[in-house]
Amino acid sequence: MPKLKDGRFRKTRDGLWQVRYRRGGNDIQFTSKDRQTVVNKFREWVKSTKDDKKLQLPKKQQFFADFAERYFENVKRANVSEETYSNQLRTVRNHIFPVLGNMPLRQITPLKCQELLNGLLAAEKGRTAESVKFLLGEIFRAAVGEKFISESPMKFVKIPKHQTEHGRALTLREAREFLAACETSYYKKQFVLFLYTGIRRNELHGATFDGDFITVANGKCRKGQRQQYRKIPIAPQLRKYLPLTEKELAADNKVMTRAFKKMFPDHHLYDLRHTFTTHAQECGISKSLVDVWTGHVNRSDMTSAVYTHFSEEYQLREIEKFEF
Repeated sequence: MPKLKDGRFRKTRDGLWQVRYRRGGNDIQFTSKDRQTVVNKFREWVKSTKDDKKLQLPKKQQFFADFAERYFENVKRANVSEETYSNQLRTVRNHIFPVLGNMPLRQITPLKCQELLNGLLAAEKGRTAESVKFLLGEIFRAAVGEKFISESPMKFVKIPKHQTEHGRALTLREAREFLAACETSYYKKQFVLFLYTGIRRNELHGATFDGDFITVANGKCRKGQRQQYRKIPIAPQLRKYLPLTEKELAADNKVMTRAFKKMFPDHHLYDLRHTFTTHAQECGISKSLVDVWTGHVNRSDMTSAVYTHFSEEYQLREIEKFEF
């Protein structure tokens, strides 16, 4: 959309003032002896262009919640995993709909969005505020594309960057206490597997056990991309807990997370991944190999990365070092 500052003003050799605008298929020029006259003509043209844009917008009023639900069903669901889809839709329904859901899209201002985010920040929900800002941006961009609004209000909204709190590894003492507590837990096998492999909780589903290795699908693979796999050698202490049944591999992630939190209120389930990564290096295993096992290798083919640099024999020797 043209703006007054986009015009190219100049004075010709014969003393006339001229402004020209060449963008988006437009080739507009105004000329006059007086500079202010040229400015006024160009300003009127810019205003008329904006008015034309507004006339192109659908006249039917569209409410935020209705549009957001359609956006998630028709766009989001096809482009993200089911877990991501569910989590993001829950964020929209819990934190955005109560404030903006019943408002027409055209009435939602940058200040209204800023107030919503400020409320989350005041409640010390910085991570949620970042997620809400991201999702609002996506939804409003889609609304612009559908011509329900001419410009996204999120263009003028700002929040401070949230300082992410990374996971905290269990100490050796905590790890031993954890293993003891696992003996009476319904999710004993799953928890021990997380501790001795560092896999993500969504990588549990579909894991296979073949001899001395466990194969898992990379949980960070985006929808539509080729699925990547990695193999992790089985630590000696883990072997007695294997294999897991199909029912155990299909355990609900959220239920497992809550069960772990009851056992260790000061930690999160994801901390078992940090524990594996940290303790493996403390045991003398190279970081590059640990990165391969945990899926931190930035390569297009995870399996190729394993066999190009680390033989199975070498990996099995290294995992022998990992013990509590």
